Amino acid sequence: MQRPERRAELVRPAVVVLAVVAGLGCVLLGVTSVLAPAPAITPATDRPATAGAPPAAVLIPDLGLTLNNVLGLGHIDGRREQPGTARGIGWFADGPVPGAPGVAVLSAHAGFGYSPGAFGRLGKLKPGATITVRDTGGHETRFTVRRTAVFPPDEPDSTLLAAEGPGPQLRLITSDGTYDGAGLSEPRVAVYATPA
Repeated sequence: MQRPERRAELVRPAVVVLAVVAGLGCVLLGVTSVLAPAPAITPATDRPATAGAPPAAVLIPDLGLTLNNVLGLGHIDGRREQPGTARGIGWFADGPVPGAPGVAVLSAHAGFGYSPGAFGRLGKLKPGATITVRDTGGHETRFTVRRTAVFPPDEPDSTLLAAEGPGPQLRLITSDGTYDGAGLSEPRVAVYATPA
């Protein structure tokens, strides 16, 4: 029979290993706040609501991407909320829906831990490529890529989102890395597109 001290010596490392495995599992599965309740999205109050249904899916044939997990993002404690998973895409819900006047923004990670992110190959899109956004009602809006730009890792969203003329615009951007507080070390990418 084992002595109680010996059993305690074996239990402590097992608990540490279990905690590490559970933490890694949460990161890989996109659980970014285990103990806190999900924060509410803070909508913008200084602009009127735009017509149209929220985006539900993004199709980018040139990258072989069909992403069906678009979530509305708001602000938490004054900072832009980030997609919670490697393959998740966030729509900046305080702006217009894709196809409405203004700059509609879809954001996703280029990488997420050891996983490639939904927008990991975004910088490979060339002018003329097609992006299709399907809304929650099943309506599809097609966009044509005008240009792709690369920015420093700490470039603020405001620079990437500045309108380039009137009318509807779609902007795909890589997230700024604040989902885990670590920030990015890779450049940020922005794709500028207009209705096809």
